[in-house]
Amino acid sequence: MNEVTPSRFHILALSGGGFRGLYTAKILADFEDEIGAPIATRFDLIAGTSSGGIIALALALEVPASRIVALLTEYGEEIFRRRWSLAGIWRAPLSSRRLVELLSSSEIFGNRLLAACTHRVIIPSINYSTGRPQIFKTPHHVNFKRDYKFRIVDIAMATSAAPAYFPRYTFNNNQYVDGGLYANAPGLLAVHDAQSSLLQRTSEIYVMAIGTMSSKFTVNPGRNREGGTYDWGGVNPANMPKRLFGLSISVQEALSDFMLAHLLPGRYVLVDDDLTDQRSRAVGLDKADRAAREVLLGAASERSKICIGSREFEPFLKHIATPKTFFYGENANTPLCRVANIGTRVQATAPSR
Repeated sequence: MNEVTPSRFHILALSGGGFRGLYTAKILADFEDEIGAPIATRFDLIAGTSSGGIIALALALEVPASRIVALLTEYGEEIFRRRWSLAGIWRAPLSSRRLVELLSSSEIFGNRLLAACTHRVIIPSINYSTGRPQIFKTPHHVNFKRDYKFRIVDIAMATSAAPAYFPRYTFNNNQYVDGGLYANAPGLLAVHDAQSSLLQRTSEIYVMAIGTMSSKFTVNPGRNREGGTYDWGGVNPANMPKRLFGLSISVQEALSDFMLAHLLPGRYVLVDDDLTDQRSRAVGLDKADRAAREVLLGAASERSKICIGSREFEPFLKHIATPKTFFYGENANTPLCRVANIGTRVQATAPSR
């Protein structure tokens, strides 16, 4: 039976990985099919980066994960269709226009603001205009007074603007870059937010992280070792930033996994699959063809079956998250603030940072 377990604070952390996010979405869709409810009802905080950020925002709105699976399956090749870019030198090889159109549909985000989310969510990005990391958050703390006014589509695009693949995304007079450069696996950020903003004790925090079958980038010992463009990217200079980005997110995920396993002994689980040599050729951040879909959906189906039948995962799927507190926006439900409607001035009894 499902039950509220106040001593457990559940975090769902979703990694980025471009089209490989189809793997994440399919696992979550299978979980929702198993429990017969939105997976967000089992977690007290959701964090997601890049494609994982898009999925996290959908879950926080209780958009079925199966809808994200359908979107990526049907339109993935359109989202990741290459355009003329002079080998990536003149402009990014992929356009973000189609993804914006699809996410703006009423079935996904529409024109809703972050305040519309009924579950807590945090989304990392990089504000390239200031050169600083930025984490968009629902108004689940009295000091989180601005992000809830932003459109969800804008936040989704800001976290997923992968350098060397997509152009930078601009809104609110700032340019944003993919948060995967520093937090592709956002579990550690979520733990910090649970501790600092929601005053949760480390001993009560449980994290489920879901990866994207990310390839481990390693060196070819037969290559040039001089550190130049040919060393990093081969004959095409445009491959150099892509490989550096891939190395960055791969190593960051490994570090996050290592640290969470030590910080939360027995309270951290990672859902992911290693790519074999043959399957790795079919899968990539920007590969969305039939072969990629087959590998990602097939691997996700097998992994979700294992998780659903595992005692280790059973508490995560049975837990019922405690009611959420939001201080501002349309879902505000605390007496600390008086909210007339979105866009009006909010008066809080607690001081602002």
